[in-house]
Amino acid sequence: MSAPLFQKAERRAVKVKLGVTGPSGAGKTFSALRLARGIAGQGKIAFIDTENGSASLYSDRFDFDVINLDPPFTPDKYVEAINAAVTGGYSVVVIDSFSHAWEQVLEKKTAMDARGGNSFTNWGVAGKDLKTILTQILQSDIHIVAAMRSKTEYSQEKDEKTGKTVVKKLGLAPIMRDGIEYEFSVVFDVAMNHEAATSKDRTGLFSDKLFQITEKTGEQILAWLHQAKPAPAPAPSAATAPAAVAPAAQAADQSDLDEFEKATPEQVEKINLYIKNETCKPMLPKVLAKANVTTVADLSKAQAEKTILWMQDAMNKAAKGAAA
Repeated sequence: MSAPLFQKAERRAVKVKLGVTGPSGAGKTFSALRLARGIAGQGKIAFIDTENGSASLYSDRFDFDVINLDPPFTPDKYVEAINAAVTGGYSVVVIDSFSHAWEQVLEKKTAMDARGGNSFTNWGVAGKDLKTILTQILQSDIHIVAAMRSKTEYSQEKDEKTGKTVVKKLGLAPIMRDGIEYEFSVVFDVAMNHEAATSKDRTGLFSDKLFQITEKTGEQILAWLHQAKPAPAPAPSAATAPAAVAPAAQAADQSDLDEFEKATPEQVEKINLYIKNETCKPMLPKVLAKANVTTVADLSKAQAEKTILWMQDAMNKAAKGAAA
């Protein structure tokens, strides 16, 4: 067996994915817009609003375009809106609130449990909805700021100036799947006094600090991104590839790219043709579920290629069995 080919680790320029959490009234929306403006610079901001049009209240302070989503907050609505932001040439998209996606998962799980069946299996089915949205967020070629509401609790504390007991609103864990912070590069936790701290910070810019989020915060993140090396360019085709580049290296680079690029029209057409075959038709739901997508057109190039090979193999085996 050949030795693994390790390479020196390098930070590459990517589209940053940020989280902003906080209780109602902490200023998540305002903070998210300030972050987005700092990152976008002169670029355009898209806003996915699930909060009954509340983002538009800030239209006099910020220049952005908005799409208002209505319940139920199903994966296709988020995915379609994010794709529209990418194809529309926006620099940053703000999602407010990402918590509604999780609440939709919980509602779906409750409904499935009410119909019976295995609770663990139901979690797996319902959880795929969140995974579909999360995959779209992480893999989309656009900067994303996702706002999440925090669970709210209250505490009684003594005011240092007056000595009187006062009630304070506290923001705790976000209303979201446990461990969601690990999916983002930075997660800002905004308190009721509008000061932010970070529960996750891969940049190292904001660790152990208390501050108010401003446009400068976004500018700092953008500067940090620009310090990284550019993302690798697409591998050249065989016709134009320099002789000095090893074919194996080209194949590896292209394989990585194929994981993120959409399936080609030719691949989609071939899969749709195969599923007309009785052998392949039952395979399609498994393919879509494993890839966490809803249609063949949503598959990546790599996923489509594996699907084609799997279906070809199934048809060959069926043909051999019939001949025998």
